[in-house]
Amino acid sequence: MNDLFLNTFLSVFQGIIKIFLIGAVSGILVWRKIISQEHIDGLSAITVIIFLPCLIFSSMATGFHPDEMTFWWLIPIGVIIITSVGISVTALFFIPDLKKHKNILPLSSINNAAYLILPIGEFVYSDQFDMFAVYCFIFVLGMSPMLWSAGLYFVTEQKKLKLKELVKPPFVANILALILVLANVQHYTPPAIADSIEMLGKATVPAATFILGATLAGTVRGLPGFWVTFRITFVKFVIIPILTIIILKALRLNETQPLLADVLVIQAAAAPATGFILQVRTYGGNLKKIGGIIFISYFITLIAIPIWLTVWKMITV
Repeated sequence: MNDLFLNTFLSVFQGIIKIFLIGAVSGILVWRKIISQEHIDGLSAITVIIFLPCLIFSSMATGFHPDEMTFWWLIPIGVIIITSVGISVTALFFIPDLKKHKNILPLSSINNAAYLILPIGEFVYSDQFDMFAVYCFIFVLGMSPMLWSAGLYFVTEQKKLKLKELVKPPFVANILALILVLANVQHYTPPAIADSIEMLGKATVPAATFILGATLAGTVRGLPGFWVTFRITFVKFVIIPILTIIILKALRLNETQPLLADVLVIQAAAAPATGFILQVRTYGGNLKKIGGIIFISYFITLIAIPIWLTVWKMITV
């Protein structure tokens, strides 16, 4: 069991260290004023409007095969339910000052479902990575709409929940890709167009990571208070993983779909979505507060993922 923990920890670290290295470079460039905030704002807009929708579309079109997975629709539904529960539980923790801190509620349960998890899968599950990636894409089917609807509403501090404000390019791309795949017409996309979309989509991860690092560079001196951060991270890294493990154990998913169960445990312990940084930079919000909590969360997730995955392995042996 010690070997399991050590191997898992090292694999997670190797995956996430790539994000920190890119983020560190962008942070240094911002500190040295080689890159301005206007540059980062422009890159954020391009990423949200072009790169991210292309990544969602190309990933779904190539990695999702609903005819081979009859239960696939239960995964995004479960994600939406757990995410909603997480936001509700967090709201209870903030009852005394809920209005003041409602902009950080989604950080407790809407996580980095792809950028952070896929590199981990490459190291920990290299022999099953193709299926690991498919499970991640299906997970994103539930997480992406939550990120670009409820997540966008709270984080950017919208006064009213307007449909036109929620229907952003990433959300539209997610729904459109799902419709095309279910209709089995994605194969008719001309190769030249499909390849171009895939090429643009590949720019999302480095661009989003660069934006994250540049943004976090300005939050180190403006981190939110301990009690605010503790409440969010406690729900994100303790309550959500425990709730996930209880449900998985009750469903005995480890007996029928062990890889899927592992993916869900890893997702439950992952840091908040980097998409929140893009949302705040593009549509407005408290950048230092959101960035500060995400900054701390990335350090916590280095320990949280290997610990909870090891706990899961221990109780299912």
